Amino acid sequence: MNDEGVTTIRAVPEKSHREIIQKFFEAVNAQDWGRLEAWLDPEYVWEMPQSGERVRGTENNRLMNESYPGMPQLEARRITGSEDTWVTTPSFTVLKITGTGDDYVAESRASYPDGSVWHAVDLFHFRSGKIDRQTAYFAPVLEPAEWRARWAERI
Repeated sequence: MNDEGVTTIRAVPEKSHREIIQKFFEAVNAQDWGRLEAWLDPEYVWEMPQSGERVRGTENNRLMNESYPGMPQLEARRITGSEDTWVTTPSFTVLKITGTGDDYVAESRASYPDGSVWHAVDLFHFRSGKIDRQTAYFAPVLEPAEWRARWAERI
């Protein structure tokens, strides 16, 4: 209650889309599919254009993930979105965040149990504060072509 006798009610802020994406990757790493579903719209669709697949609905997503042989560990490298300017990883690497509205992009790195490392780019679309659609592009780490060496620097 303030000095005039008026009670002020403050709404608890909803999680930003960037925070939801961070929680999404934390749940994937923990293989906590129930927690992951809290961030997904009931009509969630996950598309993987490289393999020509589309997974519809949270139940199919959970069942597919529960059956995944050798689940990788994901490391967020860059998350883009509009609410924040910076984010830190558990190793305290600062990553820039950019973007607008309901569309976000997450660049990640996945390390598989067989020792292979893949890079991924996930496009997220939100509806009413939940992930409605995800499109994932992924590729393994590969050695650069020798013929480009004089023009390209290694990163």
